[in-house]
Amino acid sequence: MRVLGLDTALPFGAVGLIDGGHLLYEEKIPIRPGGGERIPALIDKALRVVGWRPEYLDLVAVGRGPGSYTGIRVGLAIAKGLAYSLGIPLVGVSTLMALAANNPGWPGLVCPVLDARRGMVYTALYLRKEQGNWVELRPAEICPLPELIAMLKKEKLPVLFLGDGARLYREEITTALGPAAVFRGEGETDQVSGGIVAFLGLLHRQERNEDELYTCLPLYLQRTEAEIRWGKGE
Repeated sequence: MRVLGLDTALPFGAVGLIDGGHLLYEEKIPIRPGGGERIPALIDKALRVVGWRPEYLDLVAVGRGPGSYTGIRVGLAIAKGLAYSLGIPLVGVSTLMALAANNPGWPGLVCPVLDARRGMVYTALYLRKEQGNWVELRPAEICPLPELIAMLKKEKLPVLFLGDGARLYREEITTALGPAAVFRGEGETDQVSGGIVAFLGLLHRQERNEDELYTCLPLYLQRTEAEIRWGKGE
């Protein structure tokens, strides 16, 4: 199955193409702030490099967040528009799981942490099984950093931390967890891979055989600033 994967929830937008189990192309470009309009051109470039026309695609996989509200909306709009125009299915993928799955050699727990401001973080907890499949031990959520640390203190395995929140709160996490907390430098393993999104989307489609074109929604986890102000009558 030929799959396009894309994610625009984080500062780097990612596009990837796979054919079954084979990665054919992937690229990342900076899109924050306001650079999401560059993604369609990147998709066109990917197809040209691989030698595909858009109608060759069988599936579109898109990261649904959490992350930048605007970025997520842009990615979903592009992915849904493409899938609809081509008459092919679409599936949504957690951006946090895509971050975790970009570290296949890590043998322990993986905890993506994204800064959600005001001392809150977007996070989840994953474990890679020997077969290469990723198990979600704790689903994507927003919580205070102390709550996340208290939860991880109960785990018996080393934890690999990823994401801008992990860098921001590295000192607090290290102080609480000691050598059980592992960090890597900012780079490829700290960014979403379009190829990984495509692979996760393919697995999702094979397992559930669902088309989420009309049901895939942004994974925001908290209300927008506008919604908060509206609730206060401002």
